[in-house]
Amino acid sequence: MPLVKLVYGSVKDLISAFVGGKKRFGKPVMVKMNESAEVYKLGFITQKDLSELKIEPGFIAVYFPHSYAFSGNLFIVPEKNVRELDAQSSEIMKFIVSGGVVEVDK
Repeated sequence: MPLVKLVYGSVKDLISAFVGGKKRFGKPVMVKMNESAEVYKLGFITQKDLSELKIEPGFIAVYFPHSYAFSGNLFIVPEKNVRELDAQSSEIMKFIVSGGVVEVDK
């Protein structure tokens, strides 16, 4: 029973992050993943203040969805490597999940 409760709660939270009143994937970003290479990933800021986790200022949480899957990874990245995108979250999500093959509406 505890496992069902955990899975249900996690799925409910994930769905509300996309369509609920507390949208968590509202800020699409491009993150430089390596200081010595021009490699970027698209994702969404989920938390800017990580002090409750005892993580020093200057780092933020960014969720990176996987292509062709309903999963992703959460990275703690230096804020200086993050550039907010002037685009709708839904369009960026569509672009990521499709593996970059769909056109983004302007």
